[in-house]
Amino acid sequence: MAFSFIRTIINKFAHSHRSSAITGPFGLVPPEVLDLIIGYLTDDKVTLLSCALVHPAWTSISRYHLPPVTLIVSSPSRSKDLCKLLRSSQETLSSSVTGITLVGDVPFDDCATNGKSSRSQSYRKLLHVLKAKHVALCSGAVENDPSLLEIFAYYFPALSELKVTCASYQDITSFMRALAGAFTRLTALSIELGSRGLDLPDASLSGLHDLALGMPRLRSLRVSGWNNDLVRWLGNNVVGTLERLELESTSVWSTCHVDEATPLLQRNKDTLKDLKLSFVKRDAAFDLSGLTRLARLEVTSGMSEALNGRLLPRSLEKLSIREAACALASSGMSTNLDMEECILLEGPALQRAMGL
Repeated sequence: MAFSFIRTIINKFAHSHRSSAITGPFGLVPPEVLDLIIGYLTDDKVTLLSCALVHPAWTSISRYHLPPVTLIVSSPSRSKDLCKLLRSSQETLSSSVTGITLVGDVPFDDCATNGKSSRSQSYRKLLHVLKAKHVALCSGAVENDPSLLEIFAYYFPALSELKVTCASYQDITSFMRALAGAFTRLTALSIELGSRGLDLPDASLSGLHDLALGMPRLRSLRVSGWNNDLVRWLGNNVVGTLERLELESTSVWSTCHVDEATPLLQRNKDTLKDLKLSFVKRDAAFDLSGLTRLARLEVTSGMSEALNGRLLPRSLEKLSIREAACALASSGMSTNLDMEECILLEGPALQRAMGL
């Protein structure tokens, strides 16, 4: 009933506008009242879109309540359709776009060689249309094809969030070369390597050592899929900026050791607040006491037995352990804690476990 009443008001003013009865920048409705009315339509996206087409002032207020739109482009034909839609659409659609995912050809695809040029050209045209529409992209994602990063960097070098997915380990170096120095304003980077369940920690990545990442504002880093060369390279290039770090092996049978990430942790010890280690291992006690600002720590299989209460930072507020059964060795006590699938320690319980 409430939405029906609001729609009646909206339609009445919309009719007045079409009859040239609305005057002034906000028409007959004061901006404070208009904001309250449109605010009730947060869950009614169709009516919100209608509001956005009534008046320029209504557009700016409606846009605030509309959800962000992420475009997923997986083929040249889809890219062409999106170009036509964006060129013919009102400002509201293009202004709602905040992210885009470009899907490249997977390696060994029979059509990869013939279709790569056509795909790149169509994606380039789409990004050109978005640029011409003054779309303020915040996030982007590229899958399978490193050359698509170059197109991204040309049109939208000021991205704040980026995700890259490498279909094979042979492409990692190419992806990192395309990343190096291209997105200097990036604050969040996610890297996914290879297929799920496949880790190649010792695979050599030639050509990484002479690269500089060039992301001085990077605050969040996620690496899914373990490779020692890549983790060491990131440790040499991401210094003193990280607040959140997630390192994940994609196989529960992995023999990946977190020791390779020690330089990355130590070089960000004064800024790191959130750390997640998934399916990585360590045989001996792991010293995290140097991470002076660490507030949240999450570990999974293989890491829980390496935790020692004396070696956890006193700044820690929340400890999450995801494992069927594990032992938390704490200061002054060696009692094993039988865990369910997940255990969460915080507040007094965490302080007791740390011997504080």
